Amino acid sequence: MRILCKLVLLLVVIFTVSCSKKENPVSVSLNVMSFNIWVGGGKSIGATAEVFVNSGADIIGVQEASRDDRNIAEYIADSLGWHSYVYDRSPTIISKYPIIDTSANKHGVKIKIDESHYVWMFNVHLIHCPYEPYQLNGIEYCGAPSLSTENEAIESARQSREKDVKSNISDILSVQKEGYPVFLTGDFNEPSCLDWTSEAVEAKLCKIAVKWPSTKAFIDSAGMKDSYRILYPDEVKNPGYTWTPLPETTAYTEVLDRIDFVFFWGNNIELKNSQVLGEESPESDIKFNNYPSDHRAVLSSFIIK
Repeated sequence: MRILCKLVLLLVVIFTVSCSKKENPVSVSLNVMSFNIWVGGGKSIGATAEVFVNSGADIIGVQEASRDDRNIAEYIADSLGWHSYVYDRSPTIISKYPIIDTSANKHGVKIKIDESHYVWMFNVHLIHCPYEPYQLNGIEYCGAPSLSTENEAIESARQSREKDVKSNISDILSVQKEGYPVFLTGDFNEPSCLDWTSEAVEAKLCKIAVKWPSTKAFIDSAGMKDSYRILYPDEVKNPGYTWTPLPETTAYTEVLDRIDFVFFWGNNIELKNSQVLGEESPESDIKFNNYPSDHRAVLSSFIIK
């Protein structure tokens, strides 16, 4: 009888441990990057591939992925044995992990990390013209008129990007019902609502305070969080400039800004780090000798529970 009782107890313990493992799977780390590769690889396709690999990124939202009707991001992903998803030529998602589904409007993809962990990944390249920071600073660009007030800047940005933003938010809200972590990367071609503040104006980092609408919509309507600004909440001390490593390429004084982002959402996700990747300069946390793009990239690290 004692042997039988011990056997039953052992089976109960094994079953309990097994159930516990299923309910509390081992956490996994995930590195997510946003990278505008500058018209299909900028200065060098090889250098672009080097950033992909040496960054340690697991999933990359790529903008300006194509050159001469060839998707360079997809080509590099195939060469590395990675997976890829192309949306409308420019925005491309590449992943070390399998892509198993797409969202309703095809903006995002579901990625299987392992049997217990799945994530949704979205990637946007919002329209570049008009570019309101130039308009507010009296810089002529693509024939757009000058702007002087916050309301003018917000209205211009809404007219240019609101349709694309709303379509992505619709998809994000739909997949959030599954409860898996959601990521959003992108070159927004618009600053963050968290950056152009009165404090930034006082520090002469921007001309006027503007609550830019695209980032604000993703935060307010979809509950997305800006990974870089969460870790570095002081927009004056840590501006996190991603535009641009190449101010000398323009004939005027450049408007430096943060327009490339890694956003995230979810209860079972922990943000560990967020870094700017770029050329050899104080603006870059991770530096490359032959950095190929006119945008710095953003790499954020997470623990998925």
